[in-house]
Amino acid sequence: MPLPQAALGDAENVLVKAEGNAIRISVGWILHDEDSSVVTSQGGTIDTSKYSGGSVATADEQARFLIEDMQNKGIEYKYLLVLGDTNISRYGLIEKIQLQKSGTTPVTWKASLQFIAGDVVSIEN
Repeated sequence: MPLPQAALGDAENVLVKAEGNAIRISVGWILHDEDSSVVTSQGGTIDTSKYSGGSVATADEQARFLIEDMQNKGIEYKYLLVLGDTNISRYGLIEKIQLQKSGTTPVTWKASLQFIAGDVVSIEN
């Protein structure tokens, strides 16, 4: 797909391959209260100071983190998805996050995300 439409025609086109090899990973889990924070920045800019004790440990804090801090806010964000002890890890983008809260006592949070693997390329001004 050529982008953008330009007065000089194809001389100014940037070619974009709109279809290709894609790996999408869907992961679902139940949020549990943990003894320590489930969030690490690893050199990034994640600010957890708004959470109790700067830790994202309770199921409610984890749900809040997914909604407020994990959602994509621009194409300059990229993530490393590591799937437990499977030795599967990929860089890419989070396409969708879903949360479902059910029950009264105990409350159960179910979370899921859809991830697309790839090298995130963006142009910054």
